[in-house]
Amino acid sequence: MGDGVRALLADDFKFNGAVPQPFSAEQWIGVHRALAAAMPDLRMNYAPSKSNGTHTSGTVKVTGTHTGEFNPPMPGWPRVAATGNAIANPTEHVEVDVQKGRITEWRVEPLPNGGVAGILTQMGVALPKT
Repeated sequence: MGDGVRALLADDFKFNGAVPQPFSAEQWIGVHRALAAAMPDLRMNYAPSKSNGTHTSGTVKVTGTHTGEFNPPMPGWPRVAATGNAIANPTEHVEVDVQKGRITEWRVEPLPNGGVAGILTQMGVALPKT
């Protein structure tokens, strides 16, 4: 995940719902890189439901196996050594807004045991308090 993905995100991109505070594009990419390194078999399992060109919705179900170190780029977030744990978040509803061909906002339905907090819980740690 790098320049190609960054080019798809608006300068003011925000990621909400699956994290305690909204993420910028760089934070979102950094956490996804860390998740991919920690779980080489990481899958988002996206299923679209509807789209009108500027708005799309669907569901995601994050799965993977925690076989590598999770080393997030976020200050205060824990590094987590590989546990071998299977990770399976609940199916979460997502909404994505697009303007001028770039994603402006990605919202994930906040669910108990979902989002990044759910992933970290399954790794055996808690998301830091903000």
